[in-house]
Amino acid sequence: MKKFKDIVVIGVALFAMFFGAGNLIFPPQLGVVSGDSWLQAIMGFFTTDVSLSILAIIAIAKSGGTFDSFASKVGPKFSIIMGIIIMLIIGPLLALPRTGAVSYEMGILPIFPNIPQYLFTLVYFGISLLFVINPKGIIDKIAVYLTPILLIALVSIIVKNMLMPSDTMATARLSNVYTYAFLEGYQTLDGLAAVIFAGIILLSLKEKGYTDTSSQIKITIKSGLVAFSIIGFVYGGLIYLGANGASSIPEGLNRTETFMALVDRMFGQYGVWMVAVTVIFACFTTTVGLTTTVAEYFSELTDNKLSYRFNVVTITLVSFVLANLGVEQIVYFSGPILNMIYPAILVLIILNLFDKYITYKGVYSGVVGSTLAFSILMFVCQSFDTLSETRNWLLTFPMTSYEMGWLTPALLGGLSTSIAYKIKTNRSV
Repeated sequence: MKKFKDIVVIGVALFAMFFGAGNLIFPPQLGVVSGDSWLQAIMGFFTTDVSLSILAIIAIAKSGGTFDSFASKVGPKFSIIMGIIIMLIIGPLLALPRTGAVSYEMGILPIFPNIPQYLFTLVYFGISLLFVINPKGIIDKIAVYLTPILLIALVSIIVKNMLMPSDTMATARLSNVYTYAFLEGYQTLDGLAAVIFAGIILLSLKEKGYTDTSSQIKITIKSGLVAFSIIGFVYGGLIYLGANGASSIPEGLNRTETFMALVDRMFGQYGVWMVAVTVIFACFTTTVGLTTTVAEYFSELTDNKLSYRFNVVTITLVSFVLANLGVEQIVYFSGPILNMIYPAILVLIILNLFDKYITYKGVYSGVVGSTLAFSILMFVCQSFDTLSETRNWLLTFPMTSYEMGWLTPALLGGLSTSIAYKIKTNRSV
């Protein structure tokens, strides 16, 4: 009974940490632009968010429970560099500022337009600092005190939407709904967060008395399934929310404005307050979880030369400053960065899941290196018009129209390193 309770508590807390600003603003807008093709939108979004995140948690648990054990098979330096990049992305450079910015634009601005953004974000990140300054028991704090409020507000919006279906659902505003949804799944950052949150799960498990590796792996996997079962339901509901109200939503609205318009359609002025509660708590739970995880990572990386408390304060200050740029500006800069990083993480997850079948570990560096090379080259070519010929050549790769052109280089990288290993082995014999 105790084990079942722990699985549920950790799973619900994981849901609260994952389900933050990006998770709330992307699905409704995706539903609006997909219209009657909303099922395709759900499949595309689930591919790079829910499915990838569950596989990431399983891969981390099977590889040893830490990001280092997960990524060091490519190389120790790669593990450190990629770990730092991911932590900065899900921490003070992208995800954390976005939580503060979304909380202001959707939770405060519609109700109290005279409150300046810098004043709200100062209070927001100040309260977050009080929560995370002592990480002990952070999982239970999130699950017990914050998650119920978040879930009640979200379920109210989703159920109300199901009870008032549209007579005629609008046609899709996109030519390729699945691809667009596939890329939107990157923006939530859940896939990156999943390979990191395993650390905070293990910390909680050790506090609860689970010391052997086998039980830690089993509970981690089960807790991950609980978390993403809830997230899957919420995502589906929010995408359908957008699709159901698409005909009444004008084009040209940004993501936060779209969500506000959808809720106003159902609840009127009362909905503005419901959105405020939902947004602030969705973002805040993620802020608490991410700040704790990133601070602990840099503390361990530096052998505590950068203390946990110092890291927490620094991360909070940087997040506060960048949050005042606004949501759309943060999302605009995050897209190209995520398109470079995500494919490498995806192939690394797959390799770790099938690690026992990989005889030659050099395959890791071949696959991940080729994937990264393609993604970085594509980013550079898209940034400079003078490289248009190279960009056009890259676009000829299979699956590029689905933003998976890196798949061919990944396969060739794995094949070439395997062949090189066999040749070397035969010569030695």
